[in-house]
Amino acid sequence: MGCHESKSCPRCASTFECKPGNITECQCFGLSFSDQEKTFIEDTFADCLCRNCLLAIKQEIKYQPVQEKFRTINALLNFK
Repeated sequence: MGCHESKSCPRCASTFECKPGNITECQCFGLSFSDQEKTFIEDTFADCLCRNCLLAIKQEIKYQPVQEKFRTINALLNFK
């Protein structure tokens, strides 16, 4: 049996079970991250995140360049 502990996600405060002693049964198992995603997570959070937040961060980073382009276009269109 691997060790496990109940944790509170530092991003959303939900409770989840972390299983560092048995990673194949941990809630984060199977997720892969780009270097940009890893850096953001490591620089922003001091502890493990729940699976939902990890997936949300992946989506936020994926669409960040598109959102930045829309902000630039909107700023140019609203410029008077």
